[in-house]
Amino acid sequence: MSFKKITILVSSILIAGVLLLLLVPSSSKNAAVSNSGKNVFSEGLSSFSNILSLGSFSSSNDEEGLIPASLLRNETPDNLYWVAVATPRDAAEMKAQNELREDWAALYGKIYSNKATRKEIDEYFTAQIKLHEDQLELLKIMEDRYPERLNDDSRRMILAGKELYAKKLKNVKDEYEKHINQK
Repeated sequence: MSFKKITILVSSILIAGVLLLLLVPSSSKNAAVSNSGKNVFSEGLSSFSNILSLGSFSSSNDEEGLIPASLLRNETPDNLYWVAVATPRDAAEMKAQNELREDWAALYGKIYSNKATRKEIDEYFTAQIKLHEDQLELLKIMEDRYPERLNDDSRRMILAGKELYAKKLKNVKDEYEKHINQK
């Protein structure tokens, strides 16, 4: 794994940790700890899940500073976050999410072992670019449409998340260009 990827991964984990400490009710922290056994591939996905589902969403509309995930899901049904990262609502969603992640992991392995075709490179990086763009879209929607529901800590975490995912998006695009130029 390159230094740049390790740096991004560590940054993602730090942001998720800060979110857990600042924004998550203590009962949700225990649920977050149970997800710590994920592999490196899914850690990048889960860091955004922590920003959204644990940090700034709630099933309760009464909590100040929180936005219900169902509200954003209804506004952005085609957002890749809901398929690839969000906590599945049922067994069918869980199966689809696991299959998608396995497919991405397999493509990732082929790309980095220089065994992927141009089509596979395009498929993988197009999906990763869309995922990062969709994650940025959700953060922007939270900030722009629901400012009255966000407290100062939530706003800071959204800003940090937007900066992080903008960097990750740039890195994915740069990586995509590098692999395309090698073919």
